[in-house]
Amino acid sequence: MDFLKSAIADLYKLRIGGASDTCMLTALVAAGLSTTPALSAMVPVVVPAVLSGVAFAYFASRVLSGTASQHLLESSIDLTSDHSPIGEDQKTGGFIIGFSTDTGEPIYIDDAHFVRHFFIIGMTGVGKTVLGLLLMFQQIMRGGGLMFVDGKLDSTNIEQIWYYCQMAGRPHHFRVINPGDPANSHTYNPVLFGDPDEVSDRILSIIPSTENNPGADHYKQEAKQGVATLVSALQRADLRYNMIDLSVLLMNANALLELELRLAKHASTSEELKNYSIFLDKFRTLDPKTGNLTIDMNKLKNTFGGIGGRLYMFGTGKFGSVMNTYDPDINLYDAIRENLIIYVALPTMGKNESANNFGKLVVGDARTAISWIQALPPDERPNPAFLIFMDEQGSYATQALARPYEQSRSANVALAGAVQTFANLTSVSDEFAEMVLGNTWTKVYFKVLAPETATQAAEMIGMEMSIIKSLSDNQTATQSASFLRATPDSSNATGEGLSFGEREQEVYRVSPDDLRALSIGEAVVTYGGKHIFNVRVPRIEVTEEARKRFGPVMITRKRPNHAERRKGAQFFENAERYLHASRP
Repeated sequence: MDFLKSAIADLYKLRIGGASDTCMLTALVAAGLSTTPALSAMVPVVVPAVLSGVAFAYFASRVLSGTASQHLLESSIDLTSDHSPIGEDQKTGGFIIGFSTDTGEPIYIDDAHFVRHFFIIGMTGVGKTVLGLLLMFQQIMRGGGLMFVDGKLDSTNIEQIWYYCQMAGRPHHFRVINPGDPANSHTYNPVLFGDPDEVSDRILSIIPSTENNPGADHYKQEAKQGVATLVSALQRADLRYNMIDLSVLLMNANALLELELRLAKHASTSEELKNYSIFLDKFRTLDPKTGNLTIDMNKLKNTFGGIGGRLYMFGTGKFGSVMNTYDPDINLYDAIRENLIIYVALPTMGKNESANNFGKLVVGDARTAISWIQALPPDERPNPAFLIFMDEQGSYATQALARPYEQSRSANVALAGAVQTFANLTSVSDEFAEMVLGNTWTKVYFKVLAPETATQAAEMIGMEMSIIKSLSDNQTATQSASFLRATPDSSNATGEGLSFGEREQEVYRVSPDDLRALSIGEAVVTYGGKHIFNVRVPRIEVTEEARKRFGPVMITRKRPNHAERRKGAQFFENAERYLHASRP
């Protein structure tokens, strides 16, 4: 009965057109006319039976062929998927990204193209994170490392990653960076590692863009140079530092002068000392009360704007509990080399700006780590490839993130960024959007409702030539009369006919309406711009029994190695002395 209902439903959706359809329609009409009283005596009985039988058989085959080609898995659109682009012999080395709705076969991405990166788009709640968890589950099971930047801070996500680690026997590889819950977080210092320019870029990323303000951009560049000089001095003095140390240095004259003395004692002839002294000279002024040189803090604050205050925010409270460390539990460079599994929580609730800025610091630190990995010999790079999944990437993406999309393949690091709209990319810059889209081999389109986003996605998926068939019914009527007679004779004539036509027309491979019609968990995937798939993304569920067995999320911290601990700057610890010294 269900089969019959489906066939009847397909009959209503059947498109009529072309020579074959026209001939069969004509045969059906002829069969009907031959049964009329006027013609039945002239036409053998067998003729209408044959004509109607052939016509009905033809259209039944049309209907049934549509039913036979229905998707094996639930689908909201009419799209025939390609076969998986890699062979059976390679499937064990790839990733399943979903199952074809046509055949139910798994769709694989092989390792060689896994590191060519992923672009994932879709409105909230349609399956982006589910796909990310599917990739991460497979990555954990095969012994690979990953970093999951959770832009939504869904508490169930960290539990899922923990369960996956337990299933794989890898709980000792699990790390957490969660400034919202310091008691259940490892320590992490996002500004400690990297050369001075890299660290200054990272810090300046938390300052609002000045792209359309040349005057403000000038001061931002000066601030960047100043921060780089400051970091260079700290590194040359062999002093580890944290957020709050940098904040004190940018807001206290005596702390700046003390750093100069400590650098002179440690490296009196260094280029770093020379550059730092020149930097301070721009702000030195004579104190009229003491006659001594001091730092004009008003001029310094005008140069650095609100950087000191923003760093102070990250150096205090819950953020400070996680990030004010000279010996962090997590070093991203080491984490990538050791195939660790890192969950990064962005504390978005009520702290959107802070969370986004923290995300910028993390991805900036990851960029530095990737560049260091890239410089290693091939046999020292991560194997299998390291995965960085960035959920809600648009909230914390910066221009600096574009470079890893171009270069991290050679470091054997795969990037997967998920956004809701293309505007999340263009809000950084048009160049950034082009670099991300141009350097992602696999693109996954979930349901989108925004018309502009749907149209742009359809254009990215591409066009194809299609045969458009048409069937038209022609009706004519004529009337004539002779006007040479007093009583004109007239005549009337009518005519009917069917005509058909075909033409080639370029159409969307997947239309904007199709993208808006996708159901939750359903996606269109393009692979290398050539292959296309309609897939269902499976959800990896953990049974309640397994949840009880694995227990709550637990983290293990490394024991501090006092022998290897380097000296910290400790400007914050001595802040009271600096404050007192600055009083009249």
